[in-house]
Amino acid sequence: MNFKDKSQIALYLICAIAASFLLSLVLLQLFTGLLILLWLLESNSEKKKMLGNIEIYFLAFVCVRILSIFFSEHFALSIHAIYKDALYYIGFFALSFYLHSFSNEKKTQILKIFLSFSLIVGVIGITKFVFGIKPRAESIVSGYASFSTFLLSGLAIYFSFFNELKKKINPWLVSSGGMLILLAIMLALGRADLGIAIAIFVLALLQKKIILKYLLPIIVVTAVLSFFSFQQNSSEIKVRVSQPATMSDRDILWKSAYQLSGEHPLLGFGPRTFEIIFPNRDLLLDKGVGGWHNDYFTMYLESGILGLLIFLFLSLNILKEGYKKFLFADKWNWGIFISIIALLLSAGMSGFINNPILSILFVFFLAFFSSEIENKN
Repeated sequence: MNFKDKSQIALYLICAIAASFLLSLVLLQLFTGLLILLWLLESNSEKKKMLGNIEIYFLAFVCVRILSIFFSEHFALSIHAIYKDALYYIGFFALSFYLHSFSNEKKTQILKIFLSFSLIVGVIGITKFVFGIKPRAESIVSGYASFSTFLLSGLAIYFSFFNELKKKINPWLVSSGGMLILLAIMLALGRADLGIAIAIFVLALLQKKIILKYLLPIIVVTAVLSFFSFQQNSSEIKVRVSQPATMSDRDILWKSAYQLSGEHPLLGFGPRTFEIIFPNRDLLLDKGVGGWHNDYFTMYLESGILGLLIFLFLSLNILKEGYKKFLFADKWNWGIFISIIALLLSAGMSGFINNPILSILFVFFLAFFSSEIENKN
């Protein structure tokens, strides 16, 4: 099989990945796994050509994460990270390799598929909420937190295509897409993600990704539909209104993280050790909490200062390159950059590192970002 054939198969697989987020975890993992297998068949010399700064930082991060497994006090727990995280550890390099070789038209095709299925995911979440199936909007395969964080990326990609789409489709119909995504985020009732969504709206307006003529109706219609939706399903909104400042146990989690911060500072306690090292489970209102609700605490406690610093260096590199090349761009790479920023911001109140869906979403956009930074087409 020659490179052209492999490249075409890779295109189909990446399109399938773009369509699978929050619709089927099994298919998402299957398509990612198949892409990795295809990438493994490529020559090592070709793979090395695609290694840029982003890939090197990410590789260093992966190496520290793996190292922290073998230095973990709870090796039997941490070793599970090898297979649980392998898809996004290796998947990033497979995605990056093929995206570097794709034309702008192929990348656009993939992102439009991603946007289309983001709208489908949003409609599913809205439907589940309005019909009282769930107290907060969520997807088929994830809870409300992953749902709203995922849709932040959908919102950023939506704005990056808005001006192009309204030339081909009725602009009011295009506007309804933004309304659906914002409504879905509203009904998920994640305050941090809603705040990030508002920031994306403001930035899109300031940078003329959309004009006020179309943005204002989106906001007004979303507000009206939200009001009527909360009349149909009011259990969770009543809790939010009665306890507007509640931290959802984050104060206990973060105080506990600080309490443990002096132990194992170099390589941490090891990945996936929250259940055994968390000291204050009896203080939690939600006894089912399974993580620190902050990826930066998670990285420090699981992989120590080495893991956290490398990830921060990666993030700073993204900010520096993205600001120079993407923030004021007219292309869809604006949406790629904003999607990554949204994920990095949301990581402060929840996280994607140990999330089987959002971790792949992160490397999906990171691979797009790297392919545009290198600009090898």
